[in-house]
Amino acid sequence: MDQADLIFDTADGVLAVDRDQRIVLWNGGAEALLGFKAEEVLGRHCYEVIGGRDESGRLVCQTNCVDLLLTDRKEAVRTHDLRVCTKAGQEIWVNVSTIRIPSRRRDLCVLVHLFRDATRHKEMERFVEQLRSNVAHLSWSWGVGSAATSPAFLPVRAMTNREQEVLRLLAQGASTEAIATKLGISPATARNHINKILAKLGVHSRLEAVTLALRNSLV
Repeated sequence: MDQADLIFDTADGVLAVDRDQRIVLWNGGAEALLGFKAEEVLGRHCYEVIGGRDESGRLVCQTNCVDLLLTDRKEAVRTHDLRVCTKAGQEIWVNVSTIRIPSRRRDLCVLVHLFRDATRHKEMERFVEQLRSNVAHLSWSWGVGSAATSPAFLPVRAMTNREQEVLRLLAQGASTEAIATKLGISPATARNHINKILAKLGVHSRLEAVTLALRNSLV
């Protein structure tokens, strides 16, 4: 098995581009993740297919590829996250690694991007950031060190063991479907448990519930 076979057979999505930024390789992992078949993308400019954007929404995939310029200068390209759109129109996050396959002829050099789904990771990052923001806001609102107004002194109705399990999973960023799968219950039952938790904590959202639970050492 040669190097090209090793790259093509990886579970990651793989696309390779030539000096003109035209796609010359597209493996099964790329098709599975983005929905485009090889015959739909081969020969097209990579930025037309991928159109990746960064955290701020700035277009990264475009002509005069930065990754290509960096590798030309023999500089390492750091692994990074991009927000891309699948063939079905769904926005997902991918984590991208880049390698350069050199050639004695500069015009034959190929840039290879290996990418994998990072959507769940990015959602968790946003959840944690919102949680930190909420905790900071609550600390300011209630006054740090004030026993009279600390949420630790707020009355909380006792929760069942199952509700405590659900609350712990919420604190881990689990969705309703993930909670249902983890506990072997239906999504409707999971939603029912979540609604009861919100009522017992006297809050209106899952994020508020997790924030309050963390400050009260309930999870």
